[in-house]
Amino acid sequence: MAWKGRLTRETEGPYPHAGRERLRVIHAPSQFAASLCLLVGLAWGLLWAAEPSSTQGGDGQTALRKEVVGLVRQLDADQFDTRREAAVKLEQLKARPEAATILAEEFQRVLLSPDTAFEVRRQVERLRIGLPSVTSAGSATVTLGEIDRLVAQLEDDRYAARLGATRRLEWLLGNPKLVCAIHSRLKQRLGKADLSVDARRWIEPIRAKARRAWLTSDPATWELPEVSDGQIKAWIDEMAGPVSGGGAGAQSRVREKAMRELRDLLARDPYVPKLLQALEARLGQGALDSDAARRLRELVDLTRPAMVAEFWHGRRHLNTQHLLIGVPSQAPGAERASHFDYIDDDVAFCRSGQNLTPGNYPVAVAIPHPKYPGAFFHLVNLSTPRHKMAYACLTEVDEGKRLAEITRRTLQRFLAARQRLSLEELALLEHLDPNEVSRFAGEYFLVVDDQAIPERAVGGSGGRPAAERAAGHLPYSTLGSRHGVLCAVLATEGTRAAVPGLLEAIQRKRFLSPTGKAQYRVPWIAALAIARRDPWPSVDQWLAQILGRTHPLVVGDGDLDLGATAAGVLLARHGEEPGQFGLKEIEDALLDNVDLTGYRFETSADRERVKRWWSEQQGKNSP
Repeated sequence: MAWKGRLTRETEGPYPHAGRERLRVIHAPSQFAASLCLLVGLAWGLLWAAEPSSTQGGDGQTALRKEVVGLVRQLDADQFDTRREAAVKLEQLKARPEAATILAEEFQRVLLSPDTAFEVRRQVERLRIGLPSVTSAGSATVTLGEIDRLVAQLEDDRYAARLGATRRLEWLLGNPKLVCAIHSRLKQRLGKADLSVDARRWIEPIRAKARRAWLTSDPATWELPEVSDGQIKAWIDEMAGPVSGGGAGAQSRVREKAMRELRDLLARDPYVPKLLQALEARLGQGALDSDAARRLRELVDLTRPAMVAEFWHGRRHLNTQHLLIGVPSQAPGAERASHFDYIDDDVAFCRSGQNLTPGNYPVAVAIPHPKYPGAFFHLVNLSTPRHKMAYACLTEVDEGKRLAEITRRTLQRFLAARQRLSLEELALLEHLDPNEVSRFAGEYFLVVDDQAIPERAVGGSGGRPAAERAAGHLPYSTLGSRHGVLCAVLATEGTRAAVPGLLEAIQRKRFLSPTGKAQYRVPWIAALAIARRDPWPSVDQWLAQILGRTHPLVVGDGDLDLGATAAGVLLARHGEEPGQFGLKEIEDALLDNVDLTGYRFETSADRERVKRWWSEQQGKNSP
């Protein structure tokens, strides 16, 4: 099929890569071009149909998605101005809360395609920063043939193809049913003698991620071949014996491959006793060089039941104590030995400890430190080789992600118990992941009744004065109730994840009324603080609905007006100066701590002015 075109050289301006020259082929109109457009359209349509989005609903959402799809296509337009304008518009869409999920989904579709041009991929990688995570692969239907093709593409001559295959494999690791197959095929490819150095550099990182996903997945989902006694002996012999020919480098590669196979076999719990017996027997025979002896002892050590006790404070993992089950360990200067004589995935029994008293403790969740409010211990079960190797992989994960996972498990345990949080647990919340705490709080308010904090229980542990127990920089006695303390945490760092449950709890009057020293209407303050800091899609409508609320945010102080403060947030969101609408700022310690400005209206007419202004805004935005 004949076609005509011309080659152009264009220099891009200050956005996005100033001064960079770019060669592009500009095709003349032809049957080829028309066919190409048709194929591209069909490809996008099939991709959209194959992986439908749960957020696609309503005319507004559908139109927004079509706009995003069109703008993403324009990132690869022939004209620089078109590409730049598309990038600017996509950046502007990121500021709209209702567009965040759609943008994240469409960007992921582009990044998962091996056919995406490198320059488009680079733009999309930049644009997706700050967007929410997209749901994992879930129940995506993927054949083993596709996995094989993706693994093969990791050695493709095209950089974009290798990068696209990597991104798709990483995404598929979100499907537990595919993890074992992906890990096995990547390991097989790494074991090939003809693998180039460049290909190894591409495969090793994704193989490490696949192994981490495999070790932390459910063994019931693994479909692996049986391993014979003869194969086990052959791997151990490769570890222990010399390699004929090839020198030290060849011997190291053979041992490394055998080590990889034996470590992965130890991850399969039923094989551990048999493999341990074989390893100990070979060590007992002697006649091993230092490298072989070291490797075999390392494998034996993996089988010894153990655990770790992590110490966290200020959302940082500060210290890790490694312990063997049943073996006391006394650190220098410690008064007592740390000694656990049992652990599984649910509970650990402490025989003695420097900080923990004897008894049972939950595993894999945050345990409030008995002496330092806000600090916590995190016990991890390493009783099997699989647990140990999984932990080694997990510690490579970003600390913030690990904190979020610990927080999620901890708060799920609190919700399952349906009990009021202790003061130690309330103090812990400020040191956990804010988004997970927000998600928990909304549900917790609805399933657990509020309770006043007794005066005698307010004081800190160890005889500390009551003022030291605080949330949002206010003492618990001022916040009044357990729900009030949690609301103060939300007011300080809460996210929109708390909003649905928080607003429903306010409506259903799930909070105790302010009394005595508990002056603040903390639930309302929390909602307003989140509206300013992390607005949700319908926040403007909510703020407008409460403009007429005149009750004070502080009991006995009529200056801090709920409706007026909501008006201040609403006006500021739309670039208006609250003072121009008769709103007067009111100083308050708690509101300053949560970065929320309180207001009152100078006159009742000013409140009506804001209502009229909002009606006008609504009229401008209506179709």
